[in-house]
Amino acid sequence: MIWPFRKKPEIEQRSLQTGLTPQYIDMRRRNLVSDGSAALSATVGTCIGAWSRAFAMLTPEPIPDVLTADILAAIGLDLCLRGESCWHIRVHANSLELVRVAYWDELGRGRFHLHIARVNTTETVRALEPEVLKLSINPDPATPWKGRSPFQLMGLSPTLMAEIEQAISSALPMAGKGLLPMPATIPEEQQGKALQGLRNGALAVVTSKADFTTHTGGDRSELKRVDLTPDMQRMDLNPATDSLHERILTACGIPPALVASSGNAGAMREAYRLFALQTVDPLARQIMPELKEKLGVSRLSLDAMMSSDVAGRARAVGVLVNAGVPVQTAMELVGWQGVTIPAMPATQEVKQ
Repeated sequence: MIWPFRKKPEIEQRSLQTGLTPQYIDMRRRNLVSDGSAALSATVGTCIGAWSRAFAMLTPEPIPDVLTADILAAIGLDLCLRGESCWHIRVHANSLELVRVAYWDELGRGRFHLHIARVNTTETVRALEPEVLKLSINPDPATPWKGRSPFQLMGLSPTLMAEIEQAISSALPMAGKGLLPMPATIPEEQQGKALQGLRNGALAVVTSKADFTTHTGGDRSELKRVDLTPDMQRMDLNPATDSLHERILTACGIPPALVASSGNAGAMREAYRLFALQTVDPLARQIMPELKEKLGVSRLSLDAMMSSDVAGRARAVGVLVNAGVPVQTAMELVGWQGVTIPAMPATQEVKQ
């Protein structure tokens, strides 16, 4: 009989799959369109940044301490990427505090299962509907409780844009590379001296005519350098890329003239007004019922965002006044409510 305390523990055996983590990272990098996100590209980043910065400039009225600029920017980013943004409402030191939720489960009947990301851990909270701020846009009639990102409504355009960038990126490592034939009669030392000064990896040396013919498909008697650089000019990607870029921006409510490299100041101002009035303001109105019910916010003002358009508003007021519209009515029409104009001092006639 073996003494039980001297018995050696059995060696634990585990299965190991080395390629699992790289595959998972690669799939997360691609970000499938079906789950509401989009394959990342410069155009998608432009849309996300424009929404986030625009929401950061909104002014809640009455101004609560809880809706700060960073929280508004995060709401704009979530709405652009996922079509919905979820926050846990907490009370800290007699004041409301919003905690951003990474992902959540709706259990029905006003019950939520919230997951809040922390350093090296995840906080799980069971919450009821009154303590959850859930903002959503573009809901599907089949799932009215769930929002949809604008990228979900674009089809394959964001993915195609990312694939074009990936194709160009994959072709760049082969730029400048070639296949250099060299007779086998030349000693290796002389071959090394001949290749000195060339960039490492720029050339592949073939010392056999048969191998050269196999790799290039050319004539065995003709030995010359073969360029391996991909011919991107024949693909003519610029028109397709420009068209995709404009379509993605337009689908996100961003006028392409706002980010055009050759646009003039007047066109960019009009595009900025269109973005503020036709994209940001309707989005703010969509999420207003939830903000009013949970936080008491009555309005998200665009005054700070439109402050750069003072000259345009002043010109509009001048045109309306010259057309016979009262000054106060004209100022209200351009969005200047509650602004009073000081009375001009009476000018004294110069005595002759």
